[in-house]
Amino acid sequence: MKRIAFLLFGMMAVMTAQAQVPHLFEHTYPTVQEENPLIRQLMDQVSKDSLYAVIDHLQSYHTRRWDSRMVYEAQDWFYDQFVSMGFDTVFLHDFQFVYHDTLRETSDNVIAVQRGTFYPDEYVVFGAHYDSYNNNPGNPDSLRAPGADDNASGSAGILETARLLSACTFERSIIYCGWAAEEAGLIGSDAFARDCAEELIDIVAYFNLDMIGYLREDADIHVNLLYTTQDSTLAYYVNSFSQVYFPEMPIWQSWLTWGDSDFSSFNRNGYASIQTFEDTHFSSPYIHTPDDVLGVSVNNMDQVKRFTELNLGLVATLAGLISSGVDDVVRPSLAVYPNPVNETLTIQGVPMRQVEVFNMMGQRVLNKTCHESVIQLDVTSLAAGIYILRVIDDAMNIHSHRIVTF
Repeated sequence: MKRIAFLLFGMMAVMTAQAQVPHLFEHTYPTVQEENPLIRQLMDQVSKDSLYAVIDHLQSYHTRRWDSRMVYEAQDWFYDQFVSMGFDTVFLHDFQFVYHDTLRETSDNVIAVQRGTFYPDEYVVFGAHYDSYNNNPGNPDSLRAPGADDNASGSAGILETARLLSACTFERSIIYCGWAAEEAGLIGSDAFARDCAEELIDIVAYFNLDMIGYLREDADIHVNLLYTTQDSTLAYYVNSFSQVYFPEMPIWQSWLTWGDSDFSSFNRNGYASIQTFEDTHFSSPYIHTPDDVLGVSVNNMDQVKRFTELNLGLVATLAGLISSGVDDVVRPSLAVYPNPVNETLTIQGVPMRQVEVFNMMGQRVLNKTCHESVIQLDVTSLAAGIYILRVIDDAMNIHSHRIVTF
C-alpha cells in the first residue's frame, strides 16, 4: 500500500471526483441472486495452509523494496509459481521507471494469461503488488521490510486463486498480475494499465487485493470496498455477490485518507476497477516496518481466506465459468507438426471447432473456425518467434501447444 501526504491526497481526490477518466469500454455486470454450486465448490477449496505458506515465503525475504536486489528474487519466485500452474502465457512485463526525475531500475510485473473460450479478447484482471517497503532511510538492501500484510497477503490471494482456477474453463480470459514498484507510486500497475489502454485491450473489470490480513481483535470480518462513483455498477455486482454467498459479512464503500493502491491505475486509464480492503480506519499499524509479519500484522488468516474466496468467486463468475476442473478429464491428444514451422502447420486428431494462435503477450494473432479433424494452418504471416496454439474440440475440451515459427 502506497502512503502519500494527506493534503496531496485530498487534493487528488477532489480532482478525481470532478473529472474522472471515462471508460474505454462499457460493460454490464450481473446481479447475483443465487449461488452457483460450482463457484461455491471452488471457493470452498481455498486453503488457509496454502495462503499461509505464500505469506511466510514472501516475508522470508529480508526485503522486497523496489530498489533492493532481493526484489528480483521475489519476482522470479512469483514467475515460477505461475509457470508451475501450467498457464500457456506467463511473461515479465518490463516498463520505464522514472523516480524523482531519474530513470531507475526495478523488477518487472509478473503476468499470467488464461485464455477464454468464447470471448478471449475480453479480460477479467486480478492483481496484487509483491514489493514491500520500509519507511526508514538507509541502504535498501539492509532495511528489513517483510511486508506480510502489505502485501504478501494480497499476493497469496492472487496465487491461490490462480492455482484453483488454472484447471477451469471460462468464457472470458483472465489475467493474473503481480505488480512491481507499487510502493514507489503504483508504477508497475500504471505502466501495464497504460499499455493496455494504448492497445485498446478490452478489460471488463479489474479486481485488486492489497492488505487483507489485519483485523482488530474486537471486530468481526467485514469488507471495505474502494472504488470511484463511476464504477458503482461494478460495486453493485460485488455487493450482490457477497450478500448471496456471505450474507453475514458486512460490506460497504470506503476510501483511504492516507494512500492509494493499484486499482487506481486502472481507473485512471479508463477501466472499471475495485478493491476489497481490510478496515480502512483500523488497518494494520505495522506496515512499512520490520513488524509487518505473520502473527502481528497478519493476525487473522480466516479473513485472508474469506477475502480470497470472495475475489475468486467474483473473478470466476464474471469470467463466465464453464467447467470447474474439479473432476479429472482425460483429453484426447492432437498431433501438431512440423514444429518449428515456417509455412503450414498441420493439426490432426479429434473433430475441432476453433483454432487460435496467441503471441507471448497473450494477443490473438490467428483465428480459424472449423468442423474438421485435420486442419492446415497458414502461419506465414507470423514473425519468427514462440506462440501458443489453442484448439477447442467439439466436446469443448481445450488443447494447448507451444509452437515455434522461423
